[in-house]
Amino acid sequence: MSALSAFAFYPVWALALLVGFVSLRLGRSRGYALPLLCFAQGVWVTGLVLFATPNTSHIAERVLPSGIVQGAGFLHAAEALAGKPRRKLVAGAWMATGAFATLGAAAPRLFYGPGARGMGPAFVPFAALGVAAAVAMLAYLAARAQSAAGDERRALVTLLGAAVLGCLGGGGAISAFILGIGPLWIAAPLMLGSTLLAAHATLGREQGKARALVRSGIVYAVITASVSTVFVTAYAFALPYLVPAQGSTFTFVAGALAVTFFAALPVDPLRQIVVDGIGRRVAENPIGVRDLAEAVDRSEARADQAERLAEMGRIVSAVAHEIRNPLGVMLAQAKILERRGADPETLAGLRQEIANARRFLDDLLRYGKPRPLDLAVAPVLAEVTRAAEAARAAFGDLAAPVDVTGDATLSAELDRAALGDVVKVLVHNALVALSTADAGGRVTIEVASEGDEAVVRVTDDGPGVPVEIEPRLFEPFVTGRGRDASHPGTGLGLAIAARWTERHGGSLRHERPGAGGARFIARFPRTARVVNAAPMDQTRAR
Repeated sequence: MSALSAFAFYPVWALALLVGFVSLRLGRSRGYALPLLCFAQGVWVTGLVLFATPNTSHIAERVLPSGIVQGAGFLHAAEALAGKPRRKLVAGAWMATGAFATLGAAAPRLFYGPGARGMGPAFVPFAALGVAAAVAMLAYLAARAQSAAGDERRALVTLLGAAVLGCLGGGGAISAFILGIGPLWIAAPLMLGSTLLAAHATLGREQGKARALVRSGIVYAVITASVSTVFVTAYAFALPYLVPAQGSTFTFVAGALAVTFFAALPVDPLRQIVVDGIGRRVAENPIGVRDLAEAVDRSEARADQAERLAEMGRIVSAVAHEIRNPLGVMLAQAKILERRGADPETLAGLRQEIANARRFLDDLLRYGKPRPLDLAVAPVLAEVTRAAEAARAAFGDLAAPVDVTGDATLSAELDRAALGDVVKVLVHNALVALSTADAGGRVTIEVASEGDEAVVRVTDDGPGVPVEIEPRLFEPFVTGRGRDASHPGTGLGLAIAARWTERHGGSLRHERPGAGGARFIARFPRTARVVNAAPMDQTRAR
């Protein structure tokens, strides 16, 4: 094999199989579509490597017809990306292309001359059939992309580009070479681009942690290969000096095995230390042994917190049940006292206390026994506007103005009611703060997209959060308003809002604007990363 062919084909072969094996091992959302496509591309490039290697062209001529299987791989990947996959079409494509590849492996002389040089008797008709199949496949992918929308459409367009490059680097390149109108190595950059685009289209649709895990897996595979290359190369040079030079073949082999075994014992842990150390610095989500052990510890801690939370929910339910009944009786007794001419001011105070107790029970139930998330893609600005208007209307006629601005096209996968609860809590707190200020003020809400997150900023120009409670702001039962305030607080509103954002995989934090007042920033991933509910604190609400 020439140096040009080696440098052209080996990276493509390695990349295709790397992405295929990593996605097969770590991918979860897209099934086997990407691994099968990558393996089909890897087999095709293997045929090219064999074709360019002396004395192996007789094997290459049986492998090269498998290039048509890539078409089934692209169809399968497209159906995995689409909302309603057509499984019968995918199965038919795999069977048809598989039958063609099998025929080519069994009777290569139908397609190629000896050593895959020149045309066989059936080359032209089968080439025409392959062109027609490729055009039909590309047209189908284009139609699929045209009928899709949003992220799905972008992924399908990217996959269409991968399919075009795959067709040119597959049947197009080998046909051009056999007809004598182009070099074979031109297939390498085309197949490289095809593999990268297919990986981007498919892995980009992996959800949440699955996508991060696959990306980290690819990074770690590259790091491991780089470190192992240095170790293996150094060992290959050292091995002749470590094995006894005299003796029989058996003695040499036994010595080589023994030396390799004892060398691998300390070297392999060293390699893992180096790989994990580099991975921790360059990978976005490290997956080294220590990193995974720490992740397991965190998962166990969350499970323990979830168990305690469930127990707390049961206790809260029991307490709420026992308190609601007496409150109902007290309210009925207040009506009886009213009919008997009791003092109206005393009755009003009694009813207010009963209403405060009921509101506290409602907040306690929402915090201690949260409901499951009901996720759906929703327009963020419209949902925020609706919730802000409801919060202002509930506050009363003296409520300060509330201005909502932002990107009307921004959408995110979230629980609409949960987003509404977060906005209502933040707007209510802002209106309460403004009601205690000497001068009038206003609440401003900004909705924006930042990277993969939908961000909601609620700002008021009131007196701001008291410094003494700021470190514990998101803890339950922490409030700057006492029970005697005009708008008494339970200390659960911000804790509930912080938990909602955390359960979406987002965050809620507080900052002090330069001009005074308070600003709360809620972040929701545009694709929800649902996590277990757990008690919130200031450090986890960043």
